[in-house]
Amino acid sequence: MGKVIDLSKSNEFWNTDEESGYGYFKASDGNRYKVWVGDPDEKFQKKWWYAADNKQEVAETLARVRKDINTLLRYLEKNPQLWNQHPIAFGIYHTFDLHLNQPFEYLEMRPNEWGGLGLNKPKQITVIKAELDNNKTIDYELGTKRNISLTLRNQNTGELRNYKEILDLAIH
Repeated sequence: MGKVIDLSKSNEFWNTDEESGYGYFKASDGNRYKVWVGDPDEKFQKKWWYAADNKQEVAETLARVRKDINTLLRYLEKNPQLWNQHPIAFGIYHTFDLHLNQPFEYLEMRPNEWGGLGLNKPKQITVIKAELDNNKTIDYELGTKRNISLTLRNQNTGELRNYKEILDLAIH
């Protein structure tokens, strides 16, 4: 492998804190999911977050998303004739690599001022050398882990969003 890039030093808008304000909730699939429970220093959250009683349901929703995405990807993996000649084939192969071959974590998206509904955030970035067809070599950044953050609750009411919208966001 090549050199490792530490993204935690970045001040980009997407480099959100993924530790403070979260609690872990174990879902029926046996996995623990990070759910936003509130942070007194977070200026973009509503007061309802501290009283919300649907945190376990949020964890179950993340588990359901994980299962549904995995089911979809396994189906596509077993039926390449449906897509391997399509222009999006590279993206599907890349998605297999991200979701089926690399560790990742689903978590609820924290409140934010930039209106983000979700992030597919690379972690543990490694730079590798990739040789192009013209014998040129370039640096290629590869995330060996990902955190997938999804906005699951309405930011004003705390109610869970429609599952189809959540799944559409995750598939996107």
